[in-house]
Amino acid sequence: MVDLRTDDGPEILAALGAAIRERRIAAGLTQAQLAERAGIGRVHLSHIEFGRKSPTVVVLVHLARALGIAPAALLETQSPDGTTR
Repeated sequence: MVDLRTDDGPEILAALGAAIRERRIAAGLTQAQLAERAGIGRVHLSHIEFGRKSPTVVVLVHLARALGIAPAALLETQSPDGTTR
């Protein structure tokens, strides 16, 4: 069972932002290119990638579509041993 009382929000946002950044770079896209494809501003994308802003579900779906992946792929996290959780 998940303990909802924990305050791990910043870590979650950092992991999500890192996943978006890694997928963007792997796709050979600049922040400006991905932002345009997703219909958001480049600065907004930068804030998301660095964990400073939380994307809405709609923005998350648009980013995933622009990257050609399922939104769930951005929510998977890597444990320290390299396994997906």
